[in-house]
Amino acid sequence: MQEALKDLESSEILSREQAALLRRIYGRELFSVHWELRLLLYGGILILTTGLGLLVSKYFASIGHLTLLAAIALGCSACFAYCLRHGGGFSRDRFPTPDAAYDYVLLLGCLLLGTLQGYLELRYQLLAQYWNWWLLVSALAYLLCAHYFDNRLVLSLALSTLGAWLGVKTSLLGAGLWDGALRDNALFFGALVVAAGAVQTRLGWKRHFLPVHLHLGVNVLLAALVAGVGPRAGGLAYLAGLLLAGSGSALYALRERSFAFLLYAVLYGYLGITIFVFNCGHWSSEGVILYFLVSAASLLTALVALHRRFRSAE
Repeated sequence: MQEALKDLESSEILSREQAALLRRIYGRELFSVHWELRLLLYGGILILTTGLGLLVSKYFASIGHLTLLAAIALGCSACFAYCLRHGGGFSRDRFPTPDAAYDYVLLLGCLLLGTLQGYLELRYQLLAQYWNWWLLVSALAYLLCAHYFDNRLVLSLALSTLGAWLGVKTSLLGAGLWDGALRDNALFFGALVVAAGAVQTRLGWKRHFLPVHLHLGVNVLLAALVAGVGPRAGGLAYLAGLLLAGSGSALYALRERSFAFLLYAVLYGYLGITIFVFNCGHWSSEGVILYFLVSAASLLTALVALHRRFRSAE
């Protein structure tokens, strides 16, 4: 590398300053802490909003309702004002982030908005037994913010909140954790999220949002299919659907060189097949141990080999 840099510098392809910078990077005198800083910012915002929520729930009576409302609303407004000043605006394509704090200030503003809504419902019970509609309002607000400010973090928050609203709405109707209604809703939601990302990409609108849609939608869809595999009627149909969806995820992984989607397909497929196998017969304890030893070892070996192939292809 040093000889190559020397040749490039002598050929005047690189300037002296560029070559010196590359030598420092190659010698590991300079290294990036970009992702470490982003992780710290993300963790700090989550801790801050969690602490604020605990503060509101525990001390709202002693601090004063209006004081808390004003403080949360002021903080939320300040975050959105910062983002409006430094960026924002509807665009079909990605636009560059103004600074490192921009994404996280927007995330903080959205989380403060959710805290404000929760506090209003806790204090004034504006919607009473229909409180779950706050989740829908939050999800729609987050979707608007994600597209207006071009933010994938907030898009993840919006889609997760939308899924939470759908789950809570089903649970309030008397559904259990993994009964038919909630499972069917999860299948619908996962397919809807994937389809929305595909249509949006097809139309050329926010193409870089597609991975967020796919990661969430594929996980929800595969988890719901796994939940349907069992001793109940229709377990074989759910297993067939799981293998079909997993195959689609694997094909996408091979086409886009994304190991994560291959990992989803393999892990969810293994879990679904294991549930189906154990429900189809009576297994001794020795057989169960042998099954997991052999299958887990084979699965791990296959994943390591596939990951190496992905790395070599890159």
